[in-house]
Amino acid sequence: MKIKNHLFIIFAIILMACSFPYDPVVDNDHEPNLIMENVEYVRMANGNPEIRIIAQEVRQYEAKHTMELDDFTFEQFNAAPAGLERIPDINARGKAKAAHLETDTGNAFLRGEINIEVVSEDMTLETEEFSWQNEERIINAPGTVNITRSDGTTLTGTGFSADVRTRSWEIESGVEGSIVEESEDQ
Repeated sequence: MKIKNHLFIIFAIILMACSFPYDPVVDNDHEPNLIMENVEYVRMANGNPEIRIIAQEVRQYEAKHTMELDDFTFEQFNAAPAGLERIPDINARGKAKAAHLETDTGNAFLRGEINIEVVSEDMTLETEEFSWQNEERIINAPGTVNITRSDGTTLTGTGFSADVRTRSWEIESGVEGSIVEESEDQ
């Protein structure tokens, strides 16, 4: 019995004398959890594509619910009935040098050589800074914006905003350009 007690005491002393390297896991919000290069991402709904994104590099930050994209393009597709056997028509397409996406809200912030074509509105927008507020369905581009349409309409100004729900948009200041209106005879 004494041997068992001595063995237990010796074992307990050995355990207390040992140290294990329990370094706490550092959750560094500044380091991406995942880095991918030459990415093509397609989000599907009802068996049809909703959006397609191609990026040179994507960095995902899980703790911040964000993704950073470099040199990317996108295509947004019109909603299509389930089981459609062809790819739906493109409603919008664009490109930018960089983007910051909030994966939990759907908000997006683009910067650098932005070119967005909204096919359904026959409108192309060029600017250097652009934001999309998903829940409100609001677009903002605070800097200089160039807008063109296939009919020859061209507008340039500062401070573009649009409400997608009401299909209305405005340019805040410095508006220049020309608007081409179709006559009723055509």
